[in-house]
Amino acid sequence: MPLLHSRRTLAVALASFLTLGGSVLAAAPASAADAPTDVKDASCAVGDTRDLCAPVGELLDVRIGDVHPTQPSLGYDEVYYKLGRYDAELSKDAINKKFADWCEANGQQDVASAQPDATLTDPSTFTCTVPVGGETAATIEPMKTVVIGPHGVLYLTDGHHTLTSFQENSGPDVRVRLRVLGNLSGLSDADFWNAMQANKWTWLRDVNGDAITPAQLPSNVGLSNFEDDRFRSILYFARDIGYSADGAVPFQEFYWGTWLRTRADIPVAGWNQDDRAGSLALVKQLTQAQVALGASTVVDPQSGYTAGDLSVLSAWNDGKAEGKGEWAKLAKPYTDAKPGKLAYMTEYRLRHVTPAPTAPSAPAAPSAVVGGASSAGSHVTLSWTAPADGGSPITGYTVSLGAGLTADVDARSTSFTFDGVAPGSYSATVTVHNAIGSTASAATPVAVADPAAVQGAVAISGDLRPGGTVTVSATGLASDVAGFAVEVHSDPVSLGTGSTNAAGAFTLQAALPASLPAGAHTVTVSFGGTTVASASFTVVPASAGNGGGSTPGSGSGGSAGSGSASAGSLATTGSEAPIGLGIAGVVVIAAGVLLLARRRAALDAD
Repeated sequence: MPLLHSRRTLAVALASFLTLGGSVLAAAPASAADAPTDVKDASCAVGDTRDLCAPVGELLDVRIGDVHPTQPSLGYDEVYYKLGRYDAELSKDAINKKFADWCEANGQQDVASAQPDATLTDPSTFTCTVPVGGETAATIEPMKTVVIGPHGVLYLTDGHHTLTSFQENSGPDVRVRLRVLGNLSGLSDADFWNAMQANKWTWLRDVNGDAITPAQLPSNVGLSNFEDDRFRSILYFARDIGYSADGAVPFQEFYWGTWLRTRADIPVAGWNQDDRAGSLALVKQLTQAQVALGASTVVDPQSGYTAGDLSVLSAWNDGKAEGKGEWAKLAKPYTDAKPGKLAYMTEYRLRHVTPAPTAPSAPAAPSAVVGGASSAGSHVTLSWTAPADGGSPITGYTVSLGAGLTADVDARSTSFTFDGVAPGSYSATVTVHNAIGSTASAATPVAVADPAAVQGAVAISGDLRPGGTVTVSATGLASDVAGFAVEVHSDPVSLGTGSTNAAGAFTLQAALPASLPAGAHTVTVSFGGTTVASASFTVVPASAGNGGGSTPGSGSGGSAGSGSASAGSLATTGSEAPIGLGIAGVVVIAAGVLLLARRRAALDAD
């Protein structure tokens, strides 16, 4: 089957096409009205047949390995769908779909027949429904487009997925005709790229939506030359369900992808493309969100395009029932005689593609342990189990209690402790990150109790005289709390501080002040200035017995908590001076007895 050569103009068909207005030619927004579209190289003359000088609307026969992309990424899964249809073992088409796609891209509508050994590299082995020379405006309209740049370089502006699919299936030597969208061969490189951006004929954003330069664009088509944009992929399957893929705006799905990245409620980052049912549910959620937008809703703030500009549908599935229309086609499983696009995509991936990395799986809700309360607040320790990494190493976690309490920890961590957490109610989450995205856990409610809100009991026993050693026992208080103040009233005198054990109890040994007057007093336990336990007791005079006794108390604390007494000394009993004098007297008497004995011995000797 002969191809249309580069200088064959198809005057009648092209005139009709341009009169009716091809969708891509009419797509430039008003802001691009003054941007150049036809500035040929100065060497071009009338009748010049070089590609460098091809007029707008010309159909150029090109080798797909020679065209240069104008976008940095593809939706790999659109290509995988096409390759599933092209795969000889997977395809259920009577004539392999790659020939139909080639005929459409070449301006010849559809495939009519193909020999058993037909290949895309030899168009004579298959035929199209419209012969070369019989093209019409309708068959030219879906052709892929190219802009001629400085030095005659061909820049592909539409058809990156189709030409990449041809190359992945049949190599870079496949030839196909491309319609000339613009000829800017007469511009400098800088002016060329300014015009490309003004006409919106290039997409200079990476898969994260960040700006790139023209120098960062791939040099050729082919999967390995592009980044994989999963947002662009899922939007391909949403065509004619949530929006019309009418080509009204070049790079239509990429603009929709900008909006989709802002919708954290639509979990594209965690999309498992190998799960057809899950993919179908995601498409449904996405498309229902699209049609819920008002036509005037700005979808891409950078360009200003609205949902209406990007051809959002007024009703889901274009108003058709779920069992009809594009949704019904998409939903068909691979076992159907005519599988849906998602079915072909997942089957191809399962047989030929290493699963693409995804955002990590959601961690289980973290466990939370509250303890170590003090006047400075409590410790809250969150612990979690590392989730599946989605095929891309985990890079870290963000741990949160809410209320502005967050922390970033490294990928090896599985616990984190917040210190000084005030009493109150919190919601603990753990968000895991990898290079693909982030996934949050379910929330764990955390209650940090106020130790001052728990009332207990206290008892005092021991030597209840001024300066006497006593034991203060507290029970029924908040557990595992440090910093309970123990005081004797009426004039507050500190006996020390106590820390409760797991049962909410502590004991404290201390000395009553030597200046404490005899009579009725109160021992109190307080936290943060709030009294949580108190008991009355009576101090007996220092001249009384040992003053042993105790005040009433209740509760049992298990193993005792701890306490520290305030600095001071216990009361003394007696004096050191009389003891010294007594010892001296004994020494004097002993010396006298010894002297008398010696004198008697001398007399006896005489």
